[in-house]
Amino acid sequence: GVRMLDGDVTDSVEAQALSLNNYHIDIYSASWGPEDNGQALDGPGTLARKAIFDGIVSGRNGLGNIFVWASGNGGSKGDSCACDGYTNSIYTLSVSSVSEHGTVPWYSEPCSSTMASTYSSGANGAEKSIITTDLHHRCTTEHTGTSASAPLAAGLCALALEAK
Repeated sequence: GVRMLDGDVTDSVEAQALSLNNYHIDIYSASWGPEDNGQALDGPGTLARKAIFDGIVSGRNGLGNIFVWASGNGGSKGDSCACDGYTNSIYTLSVSSVSEHGTVPWYSEPCSSTMASTYSSGANGAEKSIITTDLHHRCTTEHTGTSASAPLAAGLCALALEAK
């Protein structure tokens, strides 16, 4: 495996993570990207872009890998996922969030690259969060934001592939 977020995140490390076993892995789910500060304009480097492209073209035994990306949580800071080279790539599915009441969460980033929204947390802790597995054989009730939405969308993609 690739331990991507434990140290320096370089173009090479990203490329390794985004191409690992791409003939066996159907869907890559990513809940990371440039800082959500309303000022960063960043995206994948040369190697990571090539890994994504190669996955789209030849991954999954020629059917193409699916890359699901969290659209970001910087809406309250004026951030836009249009400035995120991962989510605005034509090769990724950018996923945002919707609250349990069907409203746009405070952290949502407006962006034309957003392809879908799935449930996540809403109004500053006043609405439910996603429950998921955590470290040390435990669960957490505090998984929030588009980082929780993207894996749900990846699961929906997996169900669609399974149903064919």
